[in-house]
Amino acid sequence: LEVTEGARKIHGSAAYRDGLVELQDAASQAVVQALPLVAGARVLDYCAGGGGKTLAMAGGAGLTLFAHDADPRRMRDLPARAERAGVRVRLLSTADTRREAPFDLVLADAPCSGSGSWRRAPEGKWSLTPARLAALVATQAAILDETAALVRPGGHLGYATCSVLDEENDDQIHALLARRPGWERVSRLRLTPLDGGDGFFLSLLRRIGST
Repeated sequence: LEVTEGARKIHGSAAYRDGLVELQDAASQAVVQALPLVAGARVLDYCAGGGGKTLAMAGGAGLTLFAHDADPRRMRDLPARAERAGVRVRLLSTADTRREAPFDLVLADAPCSGSGSWRRAPEGKWSLTPARLAALVATQAAILDETAALVRPGGHLGYATCSVLDEENDDQIHALLARRPGWERVSRLRLTPLDGGDGFFLSLLRRIGST
């Protein structure tokens, strides 16, 4: 469903209060649709933030859902949103993610420059400096290494950013595959604002091996 006008009024609607709808950018929905959500899978949204993608994944029946964020305060609204949607999501600390591993699928929507959203938030481009980009790239690489260790053999890792910069996207994947030979790329999705939403990148990786 596409909102054509009055988006701010949706939060007061019966459909929203009853958990029938959530608001989300079309590109974020496309990322979730590209994930291998199989009934019975244990799925971790590692950089969950407010939990929009977690709830979008909940549309896949039979999933066991977990959510984590480096700043747990970002997830403070997720329990109420999940209850409204009629789904169960377990919130995990970083230590919990290691105890609960391995997962069939881990999604890492990593912190990034946000360059894919500059169409609607152009002020963001003025806050991106070479030093800031270098720090983000280092954080992304660390998240990739952390999440790769949480995936079972034969499982999948989805790496996503709302960036259109190669340094944060394909370059990160090439570097990961170079330092972790037990992985292969399964698919790649790259969206720009010309596709009708924010710019987004997704690379889906599979850990080579069997359960």
